[in-house]
Amino acid sequence: MVQLLKIREQIYRFVGRFEIFVLAAVRFAIAFAAFSLINSSTGYMQALSDYPIALILALLCSFSPAGLMMFFAAVLILLQFYALSNILCLVTAMIFIILFCVYFRFSTRKGLYAILTPLLHVIGIPYVMPVASGLLERPYTVVSVVCGEVTYFLMKHVTESSALFSSANEISTGSIITLAVTEILSDREMHLYLAAFAVAAIAVYCVRKLPVDQSYLASVVVGIVVQLVIIGTGEVYLDNTQAVPGVMVGCVVSLLIALAVAFMTRSLDYSRVEHVQFEDDDYFYYVKAVPKAFVMPEDKQVKHIHKKKSRNKKSQKSRSPEAEREDTLYDHVLREFN
Repeated sequence: MVQLLKIREQIYRFVGRFEIFVLAAVRFAIAFAAFSLINSSTGYMQALSDYPIALILALLCSFSPAGLMMFFAAVLILLQFYALSNILCLVTAMIFIILFCVYFRFSTRKGLYAILTPLLHVIGIPYVMPVASGLLERPYTVVSVVCGEVTYFLMKHVTESSALFSSANEISTGSIITLAVTEILSDREMHLYLAAFAVAAIAVYCVRKLPVDQSYLASVVVGIVVQLVIIGTGEVYLDNTQAVPGVMVGCVVSLLIALAVAFMTRSLDYSRVEHVQFEDDDYFYYVKAVPKAFVMPEDKQVKHIHKKKSRNKKSQKSRSPEAEREDTLYDHVLREFN
């Protein structure tokens, strides 16, 4: 445990020393992965599907707020959908306007949650995002996670039904709009995930606020278990039992990642708990103070001590008794080091 704390402090030191460049590299990696995923999963407009486009946009997002990353991602999706069907692009634009209004109302500056959620869902571990939102932020931050999850299912359904949308010239406009709204908004599996994420974020936030030991670790476990129960039961109810093993594996991996996040951000030392009591004119206050776990990494430095030579005998005779005592103490320290 001590070694892990030392490694954590070294990471903190490194990030604090090169914070601007580390954050820029993280934003670039997330943005490039998101834009590449959009282009690879759709690819209806060939001019945007090349990697230089994703690379340039990711570079622009490196030193910009997460909101710009969300905007570029939405524009890429709309352009790709426009190449497939202009009616689909219009319906998607209306959905994005609603999502942006909800996002800016409840969870501004948490755009990375919305970007990371579909990325993690592609590899099967989106369950860590609602736990992180409840552990590190207010519970309403899960709105960003919900926006990202809606975007994931939107792209998934369009990709699966691309043949229907590409034949828009043979179908009336009203039928295309009905098909788009039905395919995107009436998915019961999407509703299942959104409900599970919202309940899990609220549960994590409530448990971590309890005045008990290891509340942060307990909240992580509770959040993962809540999602496993809700999503697993829902998949069985929807007669999609083949997805249950993937949900179980994803929850286990997400649990390990969430525990690592809790260790890096909310590691407390319960062996040094202090209880403080004080009062004012109206109340008595009973405070439980739990210090954060902290171990200073070893920073060995060798310091060489050299004895100064006296200039001449005359200066030695004219020295005061205090100076003589200092020289004696200096000689003693020098012998101890040698």
